[in-house]
Amino acid sequence: MNTRTRESIADYLRRIAVWRRQRAEEYDRDERNLVAAAGLDELADFILALPGEDERLAVLNEVAIDHEEFYPGQQTSYEIGRFRFHYPETSLDGFLSHITRIAVADSEERGRFAGKLPEGDDPWSSDGPNPTEEGQ
Repeated sequence: MNTRTRESIADYLRRIAVWRRQRAEEYDRDERNLVAAAGLDELADFILALPGEDERLAVLNEVAIDHEEFYPGQQTSYEIGRFRFHYPETSLDGFLSHITRIAVADSEERGRFAGKLPEGDDPWSSDGPNPTEEGQ
């Protein structure tokens, strides 16, 4: 596995940790923001220490890395931003597995604002209905 994948994910997590620390300053030093920030830093270190053959990294590389940068989808971003905010005991390994599954779902919905449509019912896909063939 490309080490840049791990570095890109870790960089993203650390940026969200900085954001969490800023929220703590804005919201009367809400301790949950500081716990979440520390957890995100810990998660970044965990990801950097994973073996290159970790399957979750391969999946994230496939669905959330573009030009060597980590671009999580909407739901993945949402989950990362709330890591350990409400549940400070959330495990690093379990959370990585969780966001990997969500990243796959995000990638399947990318550009599909109505969500994933039933097979044959997506007018923007190559297997969707073809209006030029209808009525023939």
